[in-house]
Amino acid sequence: MAKRTVERSIENIFDGLFSRAFKSGVKPLQLGRKLLQVVDSERDVDAQGRRVVPNSYLVQLSVADREGFADIENTLIHELTAAVREYIRQEGYHVEGKARVALRTNPDLRRGKFEIDCRNVSTDMPSDGSPQVPASDSPEVSPEPAPLLSMVVNNSDTPPAVLTLPTGQRIELHEGHYVLGRHLESDIVLNDSNVSRKHAEFVCAAGEVTVRDLGSTNGTKVNGVGVSGNQLLQHGDVINFGTAQVRFEAS
Repeated sequence: MAKRTVERSIENIFDGLFSRAFKSGVKPLQLGRKLLQVVDSERDVDAQGRRVVPNSYLVQLSVADREGFADIENTLIHELTAAVREYIRQEGYHVEGKARVALRTNPDLRRGKFEIDCRNVSTDMPSDGSPQVPASDSPEVSPEPAPLLSMVVNNSDTPPAVLTLPTGQRIELHEGHYVLGRHLESDIVLNDSNVSRKHAEFVCAAGEVTVRDLGSTNGTKVNGVGVSGNQLLQHGDVINFGTAQVRFEAS
């Protein structure tokens, strides 16, 4: 069974990466298993007879549980996203674009409780084959309790941020995790010999976007300063991946 295979993979990964005790009442393994259940429960059959599933999964956590994952949140999102994508692949489900997982704080939830909302968001694939981010994605979170209005899923077409690539192509960043690199399987592809196959990653949450270098050969800079750890981006920032220059615009 594909689910059992992926669950075992999740167990192995989480046992290694997240083996320590957490202040959170929710365990990473619980989130992984529940996500696979949600994928199955939301599958449908389209007009072409394909088994289709949503591409956006929003995990809502209590304030305490979200804070308990603060120091490993980016890694957690990355691993949960990878697990969902692998399960979709093994089951032969059809998904528009690439599946994404994001976290959000829900002040109405008690510690140890969580909810998963999913939806399908439109995606566009440029003619050059480089992946582009969802044209409308789910909203995000804030490490601290935010006003109730900000917790509502934003269905507008306005993305939290946009990247302008050296080619002039504009990539919308919505809630979620994006890997940038030269490899064609990257979420954002930069076809430049100075860019590593997996060069950097963006995390978009609560209207804020951070960038982190992934141990690239030529490094990542924001406004000429090397990135160390997670760098919060501001409107108008210029990001260099090696010699490739990208402009960041916040909505």
